Amino acid sequence: MILKLYQGLKEDGLQVSISQLCTWFGVARRSVYYRPTKAAPRVNPRFAEPIKKLIEEQPSFGYRTVAWLLGFNKNTVQRIFQLKGWQGECQELCVSERAHAVFRYVQASKRPANIMAS
Repeated sequence: MILKLYQGLKEDGLQVSISQLCTWFGVARRSVYYRPTKAAPRVNPRFAEPIKKLIEEQPSFGYRTVAWLLGFNKNTVQRIFQLKGWQGECQELCVSERAHAVFRYVQASKRPANIMAS
């Protein structure tokens, strides 16, 4: 806000310092220049190495199973899975299970037209 005001006054030919504007409006000068930055996420190798080793041995394990087996927090393991791009392999459903499977998301083209919204 202060910088926009400063630029506007400068374009109009008025020379007012940023510190003077901050004094007039009661704003701390450091807040005008502050630019928050978020640190890049880092993975602790102390956690990543045993997780990777376990995934290579049993690729079908998901983050919950890995967290339980290693005694780590499941949120930490899930975050490492996401950052490293690791994902457990899904097991194929057999024909009888596939016939009874409930799919959470149905394609719009395959939905019945007579479903009433509740």
